[in-house]
Amino acid sequence: MENIAKEAKSQHSSSLESAQKEKEVRAWIARKESVCPYAPGLARFVHLPEIKSLKMDHVHYLAQELKDFYGANENGKRVGRWMLMPHSEWESHEEAHTYSERIFWLLNAAYFHLLKDKNSVQAALKKELKGYNRGYQGEILNPIVGKLPDRIADDVPSKSLFYSALSPLYKSERFYRYCPHSLIPLVYASEFHELKEKHPQVTETVAFEMACSGLFEFFGNELEIDLDVFRQELPIWGAIVDRTAEVLRASSKGISSQSPDVKGCPASNLSYFRLCNPKLVNAFYSKYINNLTILRDIVRRTQVNPKQVIGACFAGSGLYTIPDYPSTKTQQRDSYASS
Repeated sequence: MENIAKEAKSQHSSSLESAQKEKEVRAWIARKESVCPYAPGLARFVHLPEIKSLKMDHVHYLAQELKDFYGANENGKRVGRWMLMPHSEWESHEEAHTYSERIFWLLNAAYFHLLKDKNSVQAALKKELKGYNRGYQGEILNPIVGKLPDRIADDVPSKSLFYSALSPLYKSERFYRYCPHSLIPLVYASEFHELKEKHPQVTETVAFEMACSGLFEFFGNELEIDLDVFRQELPIWGAIVDRTAEVLRASSKGISSQSPDVKGCPASNLSYFRLCNPKLVNAFYSKYINNLTILRDIVRRTQVNPKQVIGACFAGSGLYTIPDYPSTKTQQRDSYASS
């Protein structure tokens, strides 16, 4: 009886803790302090049990939760946000990345389980579903649960969900992937498509705020930036990322860097950029330096090379983001000086 009483007390305590975490996350999102599309709209929270493997038991559990989410509505309105809260808080970026990817594959398996597609279920559990791209840190760049969008036909399946992971492990609360508690939010992918098509200005604003928050995560909240000037300069930073990727892609294919075949999607370009030699970025930096007031000022004040500054700005939007934190100022200075 004593053991039963202790277990009941522990479960009650855990329930209260989960409720408090959900309350804090809801308050955080309601204040729109996180730069993400999850702030508006109705949300369904699920507190996950302990999940440490890719087993069918977890697939069956998540399939039922997924089915319930698809059918969720409040006052006749579809619940468009699905917030999954892990059983325990992540203790490192590496743990967060590993766990969030595990849930990602389990959810894909759950999706195909609902469709009675056994082959795709097994492919998901083996992490072998086709169409997913990975970045230089191994992160999934197009984290969609369900059928992938058809880019050529510009079609987004109605039940496909965009998946990401937020955590309290980041240094800056202004970082776009920061959240007071570990959280895996999912949103209907079609909403992103509609937002981009119908409200491009909103998309641009979010992209700008993400860029700013990436710099704050890398350099600290005390970094001073003239936001109006930076807003005008940011497209040049993006162009440097794209041109760097095009040069590397052309080299790998043995074709001209001016060929249309060297073009790539933003996520792919960013992956190439992160793998490039800093000297290549320095060349573009020198070429456009008269139009790079903010970048030039940050490089001067921090002694961090242009590649690292731009990389911090475009931290990525894959499954889970692990920033490229600075090593030592000496290493960064030497890297820039060697150019």
